[in-house]
Amino acid sequence: MLVIPRGTATLGSEPGEQGRLPMEGPVREVTIDYALAVAKYETTRTQFAEFIAAAGYETVDNSQCFSWNYSRYLGFVPWHTWENPGIFQEPNHPVICVSWQDVTAFAEWLSEKTGRAYRLPSAAESEYATRAGTRGPWFWGTNSFEACEYANVADLSFRQVYKFDAPFDCDDAYQNTAPVGTFKPNPWGLYDMLGNVWEWTSDCAHPAMENLPTDGGAWIDGVGADCSMRTLRSGSWVAGTSQVRASAQYFFAD
Repeated sequence: MLVIPRGTATLGSEPGEQGRLPMEGPVREVTIDYALAVAKYETTRTQFAEFIAAAGYETVDNSQCFSWNYSRYLGFVPWHTWENPGIFQEPNHPVICVSWQDVTAFAEWLSEKTGRAYRLPSAAESEYATRAGTRGPWFWGTNSFEACEYANVADLSFRQVYKFDAPFDCDDAYQNTAPVGTFKPNPWGLYDMLGNVWEWTSDCAHPAMENLPTDGGAWIDGVGADCSMRTLRSGSWVAGTSQVRASAQYFFAD
């Protein structure tokens, strides 16, 4: 875990940003004036397996796994699980095919094991930590071709296997997920804050940013909150320039 700086940041995307969706605006100023530590790396398969074994936990829903073949999106494949996700993964790759309930249970188990308080970040905390004091679509700058130094994205290696999505015009050398911490960190020393795998937050789904809490809290009630779904951030190895952006978000059933 890394303690990140306190401060105020403008979150959300500007109207002219490429790939922007209405749910990313209007921009909001959010202040983090409390101590906050964020995981330096994504949770690995090894770490999640330790939780499963120690807690005797059974995943809530093994159909939470997006799958693709050479030319098209297949949707959910029920026999793809976090143990057998349908793509090659090593123990140090990020765990995938896990539901919001699963990762919440992991955080609760970690809290009990260590005596410290662990939880999912809010969507505001996630974007604040991803941006690390920057603005624009990416924390590394304004050029999409620099993405492969910092993130595992839909790129030229991806296009060797999958013939769809708008790729980044660079080569990160990975066709699927990559080991955590493979690429350069953001300015605050956090790895894979964009790309590799989508990451759950504690927020309920919301149609726009008007009611996003400005104190860093999670949007879990009030106007526009739909808690039958939860918010994900960061984009993934299969995502192009429209989804791998600091302000991009996705909603999915928990």
